[in-house]
Amino acid sequence: MNALNFLKHKADVVFVYEDYSVKRAMDEFRVSGYTALPILSRDGLYVGTVTEGDFLRFLLRYDLIDMGELEQIELRDLPRRHDNLPILVDARMEDLMNTVMRQNFAPMVDGRGAFMGIVTRSDILEYFSKRIL
Repeated sequence: MNALNFLKHKADVVFVYEDYSVKRAMDEFRVSGYTALPILSRDGLYVGTVTEGDFLRFLLRYDLIDMGELEQIELRDLPRRHDNLPILVDARMEDLMNTVMRQNFAPMVDGRGAFMGIVTRSDILEYFSKRIL
């Protein structure tokens, strides 16, 4: 068993691009229903993770409620508190487990940092609970 067995492919993952406006990223976020999303560069590299809290802190700190202003600011300029650490495609299960114990999902990247998809904590827990119960 290796980490690749748990991969949710990029085509099945909701993500945002770093050059999206903050407004567009917030819209994608709202529709997705998730609490955190991977951020990618246009050339497919994993850049980081944006969370609901990142948006909230940004809006409160700068007192921004005008959607026009949010269309002028790119997501890459939004301060983020924490980025989910990625795992490499050839990661050992031990490394994967250590990573998802600290975060809800682990972005999976290849050797050059290209985003391949994510491995979720819930998928791993579901897999092992079926084997134990």
